[in-house]
Amino acid sequence: MPDGAKNFTYDGTNGPISTTTVTRAELITAMEHLNYAEGYNIRAIDELGGTGLVSVDSLGNAFARSIAGDNGLSVSNATGVSGNPTIGIGTPSAVRQAIDNTEANTITNSVAVSILSSGTSYAVPAPSSGVISRKTIINNTASMITLTGAVWEDPSITTVRIVPRGSVTLVSGVGGFWHVIHPFAEQVYGLIYTSTPGTTATAVQNQQYPENSVYTLGSSSNLFALDSSRRLKYTGKVPVSVDVNVVFAGTLAAGAGETIEITVGHYDASTTSTTYLVESEINEYLANATDVSVGSTFASLVLEENDYVFIGLANEDATPQSVTASHAIIQARGQYILTT
Repeated sequence: MPDGAKNFTYDGTNGPISTTTVTRAELITAMEHLNYAEGYNIRAIDELGGTGLVSVDSLGNAFARSIAGDNGLSVSNATGVSGNPTIGIGTPSAVRQAIDNTEANTITNSVAVSILSSGTSYAVPAPSSGVISRKTIINNTASMITLTGAVWEDPSITTVRIVPRGSVTLVSGVGGFWHVIHPFAEQVYGLIYTSTPGTTATAVQNQQYPENSVYTLGSSSNLFALDSSRRLKYTGKVPVSVDVNVVFAGTLAAGAGETIEITVGHYDASTTSTTYLVESEINEYLANATDVSVGSTFASLVLEENDYVFIGLANEDATPQSVTASHAIIQARGQYILTT
């Protein structure tokens, strides 16, 4: 651009002008030799109107530009006329939305959030090694979704479960493995108690029978239901590890000096089989028909959807009498098994 210095000398032999005085046409010819022809950089810039930053394309055309914000970014002094352009966060929610871009029914490393609206199993690709990554996976179905892939930081984990309408966040270190972060999961709790005490016929010595009272579901129960009026059934989609507590009070129908056994019974819906947990067995001695036995027992087990627990009764006498309940309570409390 022009300044106060004389940057050229007259060359009458080699230059485009052969004299020391020039006409207008000769001046234009000289300027064109200086790249001032129409459409070239110097002239295009000289003819710009308005204010802003200068951009020149490959043909030498010049344009006045300014910086514009997008996806929640703000720009001050966009043209650079009143100061250096400054870029900042204008709308944080828009910036987060741009960063947390989404994909549907697939899991890749190129998108921050995967929303799964179908299926029950997805493979998770390993994160890029050498960088820290974050991935959120949302289960938008009414079923449990299992994440597979040998990419977990904890070597004991082979699968990760996402509860219905739930989510997990995966965070990677620089080693190329995922750490699993589960959000708070709803409490798994259930209780039933006798509303109509019943009599259980223990006809065969030492054989376990399901206790025969009619029960009511406790009001604070969550993810448990009353099944067939006598059993505490788990209704959740994700397996749970539960502690089961049982309290039972009862009398003999007749007879004296008999010992009854109280156990926790477990029905497995996947195999349609019933097990009486021997580790939960306790014995209560009844001296006569009016003697009341009060016993409590405990068991730890895994429940899957539609499994249920109940009280099992047996009589050790050679001529066993029936057992009539006075009161009984079954309580289960546990937590999801989300990684295995």
